[in-house]
Amino acid sequence: MGQQQSLLIVLGSLIVGMMVYGALRIEDHYTVVNTRDRVRQEGMLLLQYAEEHKLKPRQLGGGGGSYTGFQLPQFFIDEPDIGYWVSGSGQNVQVYACSWGPTAVKGQDGKTAVAVFITRTGNGPIQVSTLN
Repeated sequence: MGQQQSLLIVLGSLIVGMMVYGALRIEDHYTVVNTRDRVRQEGMLLLQYAEEHKLKPRQLGGGGGSYTGFQLPQFFIDEPDIGYWVSGSGQNVQVYACSWGPTAVKGQDGKTAVAVFITRTGNGPIQVSTLN
């Protein structure tokens, strides 16, 4: 009877260990997908602020039909784990958002941080490229 109990304890430990390993893998995958979606959403939000600047008249501090003069809002600058870069002039705007820092989630290759590049030329469609 002692040998059967030892075998059941070992078997139970293996099953629990495999379940914990599987749960950790699922959590890692969810974190990567969630971060990719968050970076994409934050980039689109930044583009929305740039569009608002473009449509606001110059007398009210906007661009008066141009992206020129758009600056990152302070709450984007204070973001601890996503970095932003925006370049806007005339009718063209480019937004780059990337997870960064010591806890930056890596993308599908496991090495490069999750990033998104968003462009808009004139009144054309918005083009979103997820880089990892």
